[in-house]
Amino acid sequence: MKIYILSLILLIFACNERTDTEEIENIKLNEELARDLVSLSVKCVDQKYPYKIGYRFTDENWIKPHYEITPSFYGCWDWHSAVHGHWAMVKVLKDFPDISERDIILSKLDKNLNSKNLDKELEFFKQEFAKGFERTYGWAWLMKLYSELITWDYDKAQIWAMNMKPLVDLLSERTIFFLDKLSKPLRPGTHANTAFSFSLMIEYAQAANDKALFNKIKEYSIENFLGDVNCPVSYEPSGTDFLSPCLAEAGLMSLVLDNDEFNKWLYKFFPSFDEKNFGNIINIPEVLDPKDPGIGHLIGLMFHRAWTLKDISAKLDINRDKVLFQKIAKKHSMEGYDLMFKSGYGGEHWLATFAIYNFSK
Repeated sequence: MKIYILSLILLIFACNERTDTEEIENIKLNEELARDLVSLSVKCVDQKYPYKIGYRFTDENWIKPHYEITPSFYGCWDWHSAVHGHWAMVKVLKDFPDISERDIILSKLDKNLNSKNLDKELEFFKQEFAKGFERTYGWAWLMKLYSELITWDYDKAQIWAMNMKPLVDLLSERTIFFLDKLSKPLRPGTHANTAFSFSLMIEYAQAANDKALFNKIKEYSIENFLGDVNCPVSYEPSGTDFLSPCLAEAGLMSLVLDNDEFNKWLYKFFPSFDEKNFGNIINIPEVLDPKDPGIGHLIGLMFHRAWTLKDISAKLDINRDKVLFQKIAKKHSMEGYDLMFKSGYGGEHWLATFAIYNFSK
């Protein structure tokens, strides 16, 4: 099935050679592709091991199995991957309500997102030692999951969202508090990147009408990113990146600036899109060992580049650059899809989310 879908994608690509000014049609999520991808999330959301804990203990009372401490999000290798694995299931079921995996997805959502489990998650996050746990990457994905639930016309989704709301509200407040003391944004190509988290949080804030968080992120972004010029694309990527720091920032600014302001800003941030200056984003990163969980991050980078370039292209005034971004996005999407199924559990536990998010754009 995977070979068939990839062959279809390649055929579409081959049949859609365009001129430099004619817009490119990127691959879109369909039911068959969604089924192929979401099966990875369905498999991992309740797979307890292997698992990376990621938090500190203050006393022996917290030395217990992780699935007792965070009983909603305990699978998929780590907490944030479990969260966005649930987002992937919700997204696919919203878009394709008659998908064959419907019953198993609903049963897993009903089991993991009940009030008892989410109350335990909230209890954990209220502990002093857990105040910075999953800041801000995991927080952002939880908000994204919540926003997907509240915009789903399905009765149980509203119940799950209600169960989750106290934790979402807590993390929204903590994000605002965090930004009040974060003197400089974090710019790596991994989880700590603030621009990436802010983009997901803005999507949540708009859906949930969280004006306080939206305004704080917009204010912080303009204060810290508006003056940036000549982003050092030549330094990207680091060998275990799954995010592009330059594109993450550009994607965020496309959400907080109007189109005219964004175009003026972008052409200072990226003065040239030729091979010499933009080649490290134009060209697909080399993945020498897709099964290495760190090296395999580069597969996710392909998806992040692809969806961010598509988002940015929608805001561009110059059609030539719009088409260039779409072409780069398409190339990265196909290569990422091809490699993700060669990555083993170290990649599959999270790459389905990035692929679904990308192909939904």
